[in-house]
Amino acid sequence: MILPSKERLLRGRAAVIACPREECRSCLSACGFTAIRIESGRPYSDPDKCVGCGGCAAICPEGAIRLLRLTNGGAEITFPYEGELPELGDTVTVAPAAGGRPVPARVVWAAPKRPNAAFALVRAVIPETDDPASAEAQRFFQEGEH
Repeated sequence: MILPSKERLLRGRAAVIACPREECRSCLSACGFTAIRIESGRPYSDPDKCVGCGGCAAICPEGAIRLLRLTNGGAEITFPYEGELPELGDTVTVAPAAGGRPVPARVVWAAPKRPNAAFALVRAVIPETDDPASAEAQRFFQEGEH
């Protein structure tokens, strides 16, 4: 998994792919901006081409794609969601990357599953707090994987 730079995440959403499958290519087909390419058999999102639309995250059958963005006072994450959509303002638990440590986040947007999509999408904000899990998520966004 390759994490976009802090500067890139401050400019807007960018996809981060942590796909466990080789040669799936669902996300590659879903991206209308040619931001995804295959390297060593796995998908990679080019942060300079990614516009953060979420098409790849909704279509990925593994739920392995997140859209990340840094904001003033927090970090925003758009992630695949199964089940009844949460309401705006609800607190959900989300991992900044597929398989990562879950942290609490406040829902700011939710879109139902589209036809042919694998998941609905939810966008939530992880606030800057003294909570150790939230601090760890903030470090992930700011510095990348450790």
